Amino acid sequence: MRVASSTLYNLGTSSLNDLYYQQTQLQQQLSTGRKMLSPSDDPIAASRALYITQSASIVTQFTTNSNSANTSLQNQTSALASVASTIQDIQSLAVQAGNPTLTSAEKQIINTSLNSSYQQLMGLANTTDGSGLYLFSGFAGGTKPFTETGFGNVTYNGDQGQRQIQISASRNLPVSSDGSSVFQNIKDGNGTFSTAAAATNSGTGLVSAGEVLDKAKWNTAANVKNFSVKFNSITNTADPSGKPIVNYDIVDNRQTLTDGTTNPNYNHSMIDGYDYTAGDRTAAAGVNPYPRSYTDGGDIVFSAQSTDPAPAAGATLPVPGWDFGVKMSITGTPADGDTFNVDASQNQDIFSTIAQFSSALNSYTTSTSGADQTKFQNALNGVMSNLNNALQNVLSANASTGAWQNEITAVQTINSSVSLNYSQTLSGLQDLDYASAISGFSQNQTLLEAARQTYSKIQGNSLFQYIS
Repeated sequence: MRVASSTLYNLGTSSLNDLYYQQTQLQQQLSTGRKMLSPSDDPIAASRALYITQSASIVTQFTTNSNSANTSLQNQTSALASVASTIQDIQSLAVQAGNPTLTSAEKQIINTSLNSSYQQLMGLANTTDGSGLYLFSGFAGGTKPFTETGFGNVTYNGDQGQRQIQISASRNLPVSSDGSSVFQNIKDGNGTFSTAAAATNSGTGLVSAGEVLDKAKWNTAANVKNFSVKFNSITNTADPSGKPIVNYDIVDNRQTLTDGTTNPNYNHSMIDGYDYTAGDRTAAAGVNPYPRSYTDGGDIVFSAQSTDPAPAAGATLPVPGWDFGVKMSITGTPADGDTFNVDASQNQDIFSTIAQFSSALNSYTTSTSGADQTKFQNALNGVMSNLNNALQNVLSANASTGAWQNEITAVQTINSSVSLNYSQTLSGLQDLDYASAISGFSQNQTLLEAARQTYSKIQGNSLFQYIS
Protein backbone atom coordinates (compact mmCIF):
# COMPACT_ATOMS: atom_id res chain seq x y z
CA MET A 1 0.00 0.00 0.00
CA ARG A 2 1.36 3.33 -1.01
CA VAL A 3 1.16 6.21 1.51
CA ALA A 4 1.58 9.71 0.26
CA SER A 5 4.38 11.78 1.73
CA SER A 6 1.92 14.56 2.59
CA THR A 7 -0.07 12.14 4.70
CA LEU A 8 3.02 11.07 6.58
CA TYR A 9 3.92 14.70 7.17
CA ASN A 10 0.40 15.52 8.41
CA LEU A 11 0.32 12.53 10.78
CA GLY A 12 3.70 13.43 12.16
CA THR A 13 2.76 17.07 12.62
CA SER A 14 -0.50 16.14 14.35
CA SER A 15 1.24 13.75 16.72
CA LEU A 16 3.85 16.35 17.60
CA ASN A 17 1.18 18.98 18.18
CA ASP A 18 -0.71 16.64 20.53
CA LEU A 19 2.44 15.90 22.46
CA TYR A 20 3.36 19.60 22.62
CA TYR A 21 -0.15 20.41 23.90
CA GLN A 22 0.04 17.68 26.53
CA GLN A 23 3.47 18.86 27.60
CA THR A 24 2.28 22.47 27.82
CA GLN A 25 -0.71 21.34 29.94
CA LEU A 26 1.57 19.44 32.28
CA GLN A 27 3.95 22.39 32.55
CA GLN A 28 1.08 24.72 33.47
CA GLN A 29 -0.30 22.22 35.97
CA LEU A 30 3.13 21.86 37.60
CA SER A 31 3.64 25.62 37.74
CA THR A 32 0.15 26.37 39.21
CA GLY A 33 -0.26 23.25 41.33
CA ARG A 34 -3.75 22.81 39.87
CA LYS A 35 -4.95 19.90 37.79
CA MET A 36 -7.92 21.91 36.46
CA LEU A 37 -6.72 24.85 34.42
CA SER A 38 -10.14 25.73 33.05
CA PRO A 39 -13.72 24.50 33.68
CA SER A 40 -13.65 22.66 30.36
CA ASP A 41 -10.99 20.30 31.73
CA ASP A 42 -13.62 18.70 34.01
CA PRO A 43 -17.03 20.44 33.95
CA ILE A 44 -18.54 18.33 36.75
CA ALA A 45 -15.57 18.82 39.06
CA ALA A 46 -15.46 22.51 38.18
CA SER A 47 -19.14 22.89 39.12
CA ARG A 48 -18.59 21.15 42.46
CA ALA A 49 -15.48 23.26 43.13
CA LEU A 50 -17.44 26.48 42.49
CA TYR A 51 -20.19 25.41 44.92
CA ILE A 52 -17.69 24.43 47.59
CA THR A 53 -15.71 27.67 47.14
CA GLN A 54 -18.87 29.73 47.63
CA SER A 55 -19.88 27.68 50.69
CA ALA A 56 -16.40 28.02 52.17
CA SER A 57 -16.56 31.79 51.65
CA ILE A 58 -19.79 31.94 53.64
CA VAL A 59 -18.26 29.93 56.48
CA THR A 60 -15.24 32.26 56.43
CA GLN A 61 -17.60 35.22 56.82
CA PHE A 62 -19.34 33.46 59.73
CA THR A 63 -15.92 33.01 61.35
CA THR A 64 -15.19 36.72 60.92
CA ASN A 65 -18.61 37.53 62.41
CA SER A 66 -17.96 35.17 65.33
CA ASN A 67 -14.67 36.88 66.11
CA SER A 68 -16.36 40.29 66.01
CA ALA A 69 -19.21 39.06 68.23
CA ASN A 70 -16.77 37.54 70.69
CA THR A 71 -14.88 40.83 70.98
CA SER A 72 -18.10 42.73 71.71
CA LEU A 73 -19.21 40.16 74.28
CA GLN A 74 -15.80 40.18 75.95
CA ASN A 75 -16.16 43.95 76.35
CA GLN A 76 -19.66 43.47 77.74
CA THR A 77 -18.52 40.77 80.16
CA SER A 78 -15.75 43.03 81.40
CA ALA A 79 -18.15 45.96 81.85
CA LEU A 80 -20.75 43.87 83.70
CA ALA A 81 -18.08 42.38 85.96
CA SER A 82 -16.99 45.93 86.83
CA VAL A 83 -20.62 46.92 87.48
CA ALA A 84 -21.03 43.94 89.82
CA SER A 85 -17.81 44.85 91.62
CA THR A 86 -18.97 48.46 92.05
CA ILE A 87 -22.32 47.35 93.49
CA GLN A 88 -20.48 45.08 95.92
CA ASP A 89 -18.35 48.06 96.99
CA ILE A 90 -21.57 50.00 97.66
CA GLN A 91 -22.93 47.06 99.64
CA SER A 92 -19.81 47.20 101.80
CA LEU A 93 -20.44 50.91 102.38
CA ALA A 94 -24.02 50.10 103.44
CA VAL A 95 -22.73 47.55 105.97
CA GLN A 96 -20.33 50.17 107.35
CA ALA A 97 -23.11 52.75 107.53
CA GLY A 98 -25.19 50.38 109.66
CA ASN A 99 -22.75 50.74 112.55
CA PRO A 100 -24.82 52.68 115.14
CA THR A 101 -21.70 54.17 116.75
CA LEU A 102 -20.80 56.23 113.67
CA THR A 103 -21.28 59.97 113.86
CA SER A 104 -22.92 62.13 111.21
CA ALA A 105 -19.47 63.25 110.05
CA GLU A 106 -18.32 59.68 109.64
CA LYS A 107 -21.42 58.83 107.66
CA GLN A 108 -20.62 61.76 105.36
CA ILE A 109 -17.23 60.18 104.66
CA ILE A 110 -19.14 57.09 103.55
CA ASN A 111 -21.37 59.32 101.43
CA THR A 112 -18.32 60.75 99.65
CA SER A 113 -17.21 57.24 98.70
CA LEU A 114 -20.77 56.46 97.64
CA ASN A 115 -20.82 59.42 95.26
CA SER A 116 -17.57 58.24 93.69
CA SER A 117 -19.02 54.77 93.13
CA TYR A 118 -22.15 56.34 91.64
CA GLN A 119 -20.09 58.24 89.05
CA GLN A 120 -18.12 55.08 88.28
CA LEU A 121 -21.39 53.21 87.70
CA MET A 122 -22.65 55.95 85.37
CA GLY A 123 -19.47 55.59 83.31
CA LEU A 124 -19.81 51.82 83.12
CA ALA A 125 -23.45 52.09 82.03
CA ASN A 126 -22.24 54.19 79.08
CA THR A 127 -19.43 51.83 78.03
CA THR A 128 -18.66 51.45 74.31
CA ASP A 129 -17.50 48.31 72.52
CA GLY A 130 -14.25 49.81 71.23
CA SER A 131 -15.70 50.71 67.85
CA GLY A 132 -17.80 53.58 69.15
CA LEU A 133 -21.04 51.64 69.70
CA TYR A 134 -22.58 51.67 73.18
CA LEU A 135 -22.93 48.26 74.80
CA PHE A 136 -26.13 49.01 76.72
CA SER A 137 -28.26 51.05 74.31
CA GLY A 138 -30.08 48.20 72.55
CA PHE A 139 -30.39 48.65 68.78
CA ALA A 140 -29.41 52.32 69.11
CA GLY A 141 -25.67 51.68 69.28
CA GLY A 142 -24.80 55.27 68.44
CA THR A 143 -26.97 56.73 71.20
CA LYS A 144 -25.56 57.36 74.66
CA PRO A 145 -27.84 55.16 76.76
CA PHE A 146 -27.95 57.00 80.08
CA THR A 147 -28.08 60.71 80.85
CA GLU A 148 -28.39 62.30 84.27
CA THR A 149 -30.83 65.11 85.05
CA GLY A 150 -29.92 65.14 88.74
CA PHE A 151 -28.30 62.87 91.30
CA GLY A 152 -30.17 59.58 91.06
CA ASN A 153 -32.45 60.84 88.29
CA VAL A 154 -31.19 58.97 85.24
CA THR A 155 -32.94 58.68 81.88
CA TYR A 156 -32.51 55.76 79.51
CA ASN A 157 -32.23 56.93 75.89
CA GLY A 158 -31.79 53.57 74.16
CA ASP A 159 -34.40 51.01 73.19
CA GLN A 160 -35.35 47.51 74.28
CA GLY A 161 -33.62 45.72 71.40
CA GLN A 162 -30.37 43.80 71.05
CA ARG A 163 -27.95 44.15 68.15
CA GLN A 164 -27.23 40.77 66.59
CA ILE A 165 -24.57 39.20 64.38
CA GLN A 166 -25.09 36.07 62.29
CA ILE A 167 -22.52 33.47 63.31
CA SER A 168 -23.98 30.48 61.46
CA ALA A 169 -26.66 29.72 58.92
CA SER A 170 -29.24 29.30 61.68
CA ARG A 171 -28.02 31.55 64.52
CA ASN A 172 -28.08 35.30 65.03
CA LEU A 173 -26.32 36.05 68.31
CA PRO A 174 -26.96 39.14 70.50
CA VAL A 175 -23.88 41.34 70.93
CA SER A 176 -25.43 44.16 72.96
CA SER A 177 -27.87 44.50 75.84
CA ASP A 178 -30.92 46.57 76.64
CA GLY A 179 -29.62 48.92 79.32
CA SER A 180 -33.03 49.35 80.93
CA SER A 181 -33.21 45.62 81.69
CA VAL A 182 -29.73 45.67 83.23
CA PHE A 183 -29.81 48.90 85.25
CA GLN A 184 -33.46 49.93 85.57
CA ASN A 185 -35.99 47.09 85.48
CA ILE A 186 -35.00 45.76 88.89
CA LYS A 187 -37.74 44.69 91.27
CA ASP A 188 -37.54 46.29 94.71
CA GLY A 189 -38.14 44.58 98.04
CA ASN A 190 -37.88 40.81 97.90
CA GLY A 191 -38.83 40.76 94.23
CA THR A 192 -42.51 39.95 94.89
CA PHE A 193 -43.45 42.63 97.41
CA SER A 194 -41.72 45.40 99.31
CA THR A 195 -42.02 46.55 102.88
CA ALA A 196 -41.31 50.03 104.23
CA ALA A 197 -41.76 51.99 107.43
CA ALA A 198 -43.76 55.22 107.21
CA ALA A 199 -41.65 58.36 107.51
CA THR A 200 -43.78 59.55 110.45
CA ASN A 201 -43.11 56.47 112.61
CA SER A 202 -41.83 57.26 116.09
CA GLY A 203 -41.29 53.78 117.51
CA THR A 204 -38.42 51.34 117.24
CA GLY A 205 -40.04 48.82 114.92
CA LEU A 206 -37.66 47.39 112.30
CA VAL A 207 -39.48 45.78 109.38
CA SER A 208 -38.17 42.72 107.53
CA ALA A 209 -38.11 42.26 103.75
CA GLY A 210 -40.85 39.64 104.12
CA GLU A 211 -41.17 36.14 102.75
CA VAL A 212 -43.26 34.59 100.00
CA LEU A 213 -44.94 31.38 101.14
CA ASP A 214 -47.05 30.77 98.03
CA LYS A 215 -46.59 33.05 95.02
CA ALA A 216 -49.74 31.76 93.33
CA LYS A 217 -51.80 32.94 96.31
CA TRP A 218 -50.09 36.34 96.21
CA ASN A 219 -51.02 36.66 92.54
CA THR A 220 -54.68 35.78 93.06
CA ALA A 221 -57.13 38.28 91.55
CA ALA A 222 -58.62 39.07 94.97
CA ASN A 223 -55.29 40.43 96.21
CA VAL A 224 -54.99 44.23 95.78
CA LYS A 225 -51.27 43.94 96.70
CA ASN A 226 -51.21 47.16 98.67
CA PHE A 227 -51.61 47.10 102.45
CA SER A 228 -50.68 49.00 105.56
CA VAL A 229 -49.96 47.37 108.89
CA LYS A 230 -51.28 49.85 111.47
CA PHE A 231 -50.22 49.72 115.10
CA ASN A 232 -52.05 50.74 118.22
CA SER A 233 -50.44 50.97 121.64
CA ILE A 234 -52.27 51.48 124.95
CA THR A 235 -51.17 51.49 128.55
CA ASN A 236 -51.38 48.16 130.29
CA THR A 237 -52.83 49.08 133.63
CA ALA A 238 -52.31 45.54 134.87
CA ASP A 239 -48.55 45.62 134.22
CA PRO A 240 -46.62 47.58 136.87
CA SER A 241 -43.59 47.76 134.54
CA GLY A 242 -45.59 49.98 132.21
CA LYS A 243 -45.12 47.73 129.18
CA PRO A 244 -47.82 48.74 126.72
CA ILE A 245 -50.32 46.48 124.98
CA VAL A 246 -49.47 46.63 121.27
CA ASN A 247 -51.88 45.34 118.64
CA TYR A 248 -52.04 45.76 114.90
CA ASP A 249 -54.37 45.59 111.95
CA ILE A 250 -53.82 44.85 108.26
CA VAL A 251 -55.63 47.43 106.16
CA ASP A 252 -56.48 47.53 102.45
CA ASN A 253 -54.49 50.51 101.19
CA ARG A 254 -55.46 50.42 97.50
CA GLN A 255 -57.59 53.45 96.61
CA THR A 256 -58.07 52.68 92.90
CA LEU A 257 -58.43 49.27 91.31
CA THR A 258 -56.57 48.23 88.17
CA ASP A 259 -59.63 48.99 86.02
CA GLY A 260 -59.63 52.59 87.26
CA THR A 261 -62.63 52.26 89.56
CA THR A 262 -62.64 53.17 93.24
CA ASN A 263 -61.79 50.31 95.55
CA PRO A 264 -64.84 49.75 97.80
CA ASN A 265 -62.64 48.10 100.43
CA TYR A 266 -60.13 50.94 100.67
CA ASN A 267 -59.20 51.68 104.30
CA HIS A 268 -61.02 48.57 105.52
CA SER A 269 -59.48 45.99 107.83
CA MET A 270 -58.66 42.75 106.07
CA ILE A 271 -59.02 40.97 109.43
CA ASP A 272 -62.48 42.06 110.61
CA GLY A 273 -63.70 44.53 107.95
CA TYR A 274 -63.61 47.66 110.13
CA ASP A 275 -63.82 50.87 108.06
CA TYR A 276 -61.18 53.39 109.18
CA THR A 277 -62.69 56.05 106.93
CA ALA A 278 -65.33 56.53 109.62
CA GLY A 279 -62.61 57.16 112.21
CA ASP A 280 -60.28 55.14 114.41
CA ARG A 281 -61.41 52.37 116.69
CA THR A 282 -62.63 53.24 120.17
CA ALA A 283 -60.58 51.68 122.96
CA ALA A 284 -61.94 50.44 126.26
CA ALA A 285 -59.84 50.70 129.41
CA GLY A 286 -57.03 48.17 129.29
CA VAL A 287 -58.31 46.65 126.04
CA ASN A 288 -56.58 47.27 122.74
CA PRO A 289 -59.26 47.47 120.03
CA TYR A 290 -56.99 46.38 117.18
CA PRO A 291 -57.69 42.78 116.11
CA ARG A 292 -54.29 41.06 116.35
CA SER A 293 -51.79 41.02 119.19
CA TYR A 294 -48.23 42.00 118.32
CA THR A 295 -45.26 39.83 119.28
CA ASP A 296 -41.76 41.26 118.91
CA GLY A 297 -40.19 39.45 115.92
CA GLY A 298 -43.28 37.30 115.38
CA ASP A 299 -44.79 36.57 111.98
CA ILE A 300 -47.37 38.94 110.57
CA VAL A 301 -49.22 36.62 108.23
CA PHE A 302 -51.35 37.90 105.36
CA SER A 303 -54.15 35.38 105.72
CA ALA A 304 -57.19 34.73 107.85
CA GLN A 305 -56.34 33.14 111.21
CA SER A 306 -58.50 30.99 113.45
CA THR A 307 -57.84 33.42 116.31
CA ASP A 308 -59.12 36.45 114.37
CA PRO A 309 -62.18 38.16 115.89
CA ALA A 310 -65.60 38.11 114.28
CA PRO A 311 -66.31 40.90 111.76
CA ALA A 312 -66.74 44.35 113.30
CA ALA A 313 -70.28 45.58 113.91
CA GLY A 314 -72.02 46.29 110.62
CA ALA A 315 -68.90 45.27 108.64
CA THR A 316 -68.24 42.53 106.11
CA LEU A 317 -64.86 41.02 105.37
CA PRO A 318 -63.27 42.39 102.14
CA VAL A 319 -62.11 38.89 101.20
CA PRO A 320 -63.62 36.13 103.35
CA GLY A 321 -61.11 33.36 104.10
CA TRP A 322 -58.32 35.44 102.59
CA ASP A 323 -54.84 33.99 102.16
CA PHE A 324 -52.33 35.92 100.09
CA GLY A 325 -49.37 33.60 100.71
CA VAL A 326 -46.88 36.02 102.31
CA LYS A 327 -45.63 37.06 105.70
CA MET A 328 -43.36 39.64 107.29
CA SER A 329 -42.06 40.44 110.75
CA ILE A 330 -41.25 43.48 112.81
CA THR A 331 -38.76 43.63 115.65
CA GLY A 332 -38.70 46.28 118.34
CA THR A 333 -41.62 48.23 119.73
CA PRO A 334 -43.80 50.15 117.26
CA ALA A 335 -45.37 53.26 118.74
CA ASP A 336 -49.04 54.08 118.67
CA GLY A 337 -49.98 55.14 115.15
CA ASP A 338 -46.89 53.66 113.50
CA THR A 339 -47.54 52.21 110.04
CA PHE A 340 -45.65 49.82 107.81
CA ASN A 341 -46.55 49.59 104.14
CA VAL A 342 -46.62 46.45 102.01
CA ASP A 343 -46.84 46.83 98.24
CA ALA A 344 -46.24 44.75 95.12
CA SER A 345 -42.64 45.03 93.99
CA GLN A 346 -42.01 47.77 91.44
CA ASN A 347 -39.10 48.39 89.10
CA GLN A 348 -36.42 50.58 90.63
CA ASP A 349 -33.18 51.49 88.91
CA ILE A 350 -29.82 51.13 90.61
CA PHE A 351 -29.20 54.88 90.42
CA SER A 352 -32.36 55.66 92.45
CA THR A 353 -31.32 53.09 95.04
CA ILE A 354 -27.93 54.79 95.43
CA ALA A 355 -29.68 58.17 95.71
CA GLN A 356 -31.88 56.78 98.51
CA PHE A 357 -28.78 55.53 100.29
CA SER A 358 -27.17 58.95 99.96
CA SER A 359 -30.35 60.67 101.20
CA ALA A 360 -30.41 58.44 104.29
CA LEU A 361 -26.78 59.30 105.02
CA ASN A 362 -27.42 63.02 104.55
CA SER A 363 -30.50 63.04 106.79
CA TYR A 364 -28.85 61.07 109.57
CA THR A 365 -28.19 62.96 112.78
CA THR A 366 -26.18 61.67 115.71
CA SER A 367 -28.82 60.92 118.29
CA THR A 368 -29.36 58.66 121.23
CA SER A 369 -32.99 58.36 120.20
CA GLY A 370 -33.91 54.80 119.33
CA ALA A 371 -36.52 56.14 116.91
CA ASP A 372 -33.91 58.07 114.90
CA GLN A 373 -31.65 55.03 114.70
CA THR A 374 -34.63 52.92 113.66
CA LYS A 375 -35.63 55.29 110.86
CA PHE A 376 -32.11 55.20 109.47
CA GLN A 377 -31.86 51.42 109.81
CA ASN A 378 -35.23 50.83 108.11
CA ALA A 379 -34.12 53.01 105.21
CA LEU A 380 -30.75 51.25 105.09
CA ASN A 381 -32.37 47.79 105.14
CA GLY A 382 -34.48 48.76 102.14
CA VAL A 383 -31.38 50.01 100.32
CA MET A 384 -29.45 46.84 101.06
CA SER A 385 -32.32 44.68 99.80
CA ASN A 386 -32.50 46.70 96.57
CA LEU A 387 -28.72 46.61 96.13
CA ASN A 388 -28.80 42.84 96.38
CA ASN A 389 -31.57 42.71 93.75
CA ALA A 390 -29.50 44.94 91.47
CA LEU A 391 -26.43 42.75 91.93
CA GLN A 392 -28.37 39.58 91.12
CA ASN A 393 -29.80 41.27 88.03
CA VAL A 394 -26.32 42.21 86.77
CA LEU A 395 -24.93 38.75 87.53
CA SER A 396 -27.83 37.23 85.58
CA ALA A 397 -27.10 39.51 82.61
CA ASN A 398 -23.42 38.54 82.77
CA ALA A 399 -24.34 34.86 82.90
CA SER A 400 -26.32 35.30 79.68
CA THR A 401 -23.33 37.01 78.09
CA GLY A 402 -21.10 34.13 79.16
CA ALA A 403 -23.56 31.64 77.66
CA TRP A 404 -23.42 33.53 74.35
CA GLN A 405 -19.63 33.37 74.42
CA ASN A 406 -19.78 29.62 75.01
CA GLU A 407 -22.12 29.36 72.05
CA ILE A 408 -19.64 31.26 69.88
CA THR A 409 -16.88 28.84 70.91
CA ALA A 410 -19.05 25.86 69.96
CA VAL A 411 -20.04 27.41 66.62
CA GLN A 412 -16.43 28.34 65.84
CA THR A 413 -15.40 24.73 66.44
CA ILE A 414 -18.08 23.54 64.02
CA ASN A 415 -17.17 26.21 61.44
CA SER A 416 -13.50 25.26 61.68
CA SER A 417 -14.36 21.62 61.04
CA VAL A 418 -16.61 22.52 58.11
CA SER A 419 -13.90 24.77 56.64
CA LEU A 420 -11.37 21.95 56.89
CA ASN A 421 -13.75 19.56 55.13
CA TYR A 422 -14.39 22.10 52.38
CA SER A 423 -10.65 22.67 51.99
CA GLN A 424 -9.92 18.94 51.74
CA THR A 425 -12.73 18.35 49.24
CA LEU A 426 -11.65 21.35 47.15
CA SER A 427 -8.08 20.12 47.23
CA GLY A 428 -9.19 16.76 45.94
CA LEU A 429 -10.99 18.44 43.07
CA GLN A 430 -8.40 21.06 42.13
CA ASP A 431 -4.95 20.27 43.51
CA LEU A 432 -2.38 18.46 41.41
CA ASP A 433 -0.88 15.06 42.21
CA TYR A 434 2.73 16.16 41.73
CA ALA A 435 4.20 12.64 41.66
CA SER A 436 1.82 11.57 38.91
CA ALA A 437 2.24 14.85 37.02
CA ILE A 438 6.05 14.74 37.13
CA SER A 439 6.02 11.13 36.00
CA GLY A 440 3.67 12.03 33.17
CA PHE A 441 5.79 15.02 32.25
CA SER A 442 8.96 12.88 32.03
CA GLN A 443 7.18 10.20 30.06
CA ASN A 444 5.69 12.74 27.72
CA GLN A 445 9.10 14.37 27.28
CA THR A 446 10.60 11.04 26.20
CA LEU A 447 7.76 10.48 23.76
CA LEU A 448 8.19 13.98 22.41
CA GLU A 449 11.93 13.47 21.81
CA ALA A 450 11.27 10.15 20.11
CA ALA A 451 8.58 11.71 17.95
CA ARG A 452 10.91 14.54 16.94
CA GLN A 453 13.64 12.12 15.88
CA THR A 454 11.19 9.94 13.97
CA TYR A 455 9.64 12.91 12.25
CA SER A 456 13.10 14.20 11.37
CA LYS A 457 14.04 10.91 9.74
CA ILE A 458 10.78 10.80 7.82
CA GLN A 459 11.51 14.31 6.57
CA GLY A 460 14.95 13.13 5.37
CA ASN A 461 13.54 10.33 3.27
CA SER A 462 13.51 11.02 -0.53
CA LEU A 463 13.16 8.96 -3.72
CA PHE A 464 16.42 10.48 -4.90
CA GLN A 465 18.23 8.72 -2.02
CA TYR A 466 17.27 5.40 -3.53
CA ILE A 467 17.91 6.20 -7.27
CA SER A 468 21.15 8.01 -6.86
